[in-house]
Amino acid sequence: MSEQRYRFVVSSAEEAVSVLRQRFGERARVVSVRQVEGKGLARFLQSPKLEVVASVMDISPVASTPQSSGGIVPPPSVVVPSVLVEGLPQGDSGVLRAVSPYSAPGLDLLPGSRLARLLEAGGISKQVLARLQAYSAWRVFESMPISRALPEVAGLLRGEYRLIPKRPLGERVAFVGPAGSGKTTALCKRLAMDVFLRGERPAALKLDLDRANPGDALSVFCEALGAAYIRTPADAPVPGRGKTLYIDLPGFALWAEDELSEIRVALNPLFTTSRAIVINAAYDPVLIKRCFEVGARLDCTHVVFTHVDELQHWGKMWDFLLRSGLTPLFLSTGQNIAGDCEENVFDAVLSRTFSAFGLENAAESASA
Repeated sequence: MSEQRYRFVVSSAEEAVSVLRQRFGERARVVSVRQVEGKGLARFLQSPKLEVVASVMDISPVASTPQSSGGIVPPPSVVVPSVLVEGLPQGDSGVLRAVSPYSAPGLDLLPGSRLARLLEAGGISKQVLARLQAYSAWRVFESMPISRALPEVAGLLRGEYRLIPKRPLGERVAFVGPAGSGKTTALCKRLAMDVFLRGERPAALKLDLDRANPGDALSVFCEALGAAYIRTPADAPVPGRGKTLYIDLPGFALWAEDELSEIRVALNPLFTTSRAIVINAAYDPVLIKRCFEVGARLDCTHVVFTHVDELQHWGKMWDFLLRSGLTPLFLSTGQNIAGDCEENVFDAVLSRTFSAFGLENAAESASA
């Protein structure tokens, strides 16, 4: 009986269990787990990750392509999930493999239809799948080739998204979020979009509470954009068309009740018409849900997702887009102001969820 060892990096123990179940069923055994710290500033801005080594019995070798890239040849119309598992070298083999749950013969991934298993392997939650399967057309989709079924699924997702009321952004917008979420960077990106894309001249108010709100990046960026930089509410301009005021408050700890109360008290006299909670999309789903709970307590109306370039499973975003009750403002990549941002949140998440299929055709069908 042969044994193959695999190494992969995840954000949480919950994700490690999910990866093992999806890729190896009951054949996997965890050999070791160790915490992996980020490098440089990342160790302060991101949660540490876990490196898991697992042993799998009787798994047939994965066939690789003859191309120099060493990619995996999936069966026709099959998505290779975004989390790639490395095979640890044994003896003198030294071969690294990327494993898809569909590349090992006889591997039973999850119960249900092939389409449902594929979507769940891509990160879409059971709750979202249940909503999609409630449509009468789902049985028809299951009988289609995957390449035809996915555009239809995209259409269902778009229909669900369109049913959610979208709230307009007001003239006084507070950006709140846990420390390290990229809140101030996200606010700077919003300022840049207003100036360069909409020809507006917004202002930014940076508040210190009992805790300091450190950093000079916002003041420097405002000066470069020609936007007003304000340090006290008394100096804030009178709201008006094209005179949006963005308010930057100190970050907080997600379970620090005193800090959350302080933020809430500070927001009340500012007459904010919109409040956006900034969430690191690479967080574990449990932490993201906690962020939404905090956002509800702070009466947030919008949400900004940052660090989306670090996402392993884009499918998990559907849970938060369809069920959070907050209007997505934009997606942000990178940890600096020059990073990209995407205001068309639905299409961005859709295209990346099914990126292995090149979902241009699906997006066109869904928008028809």
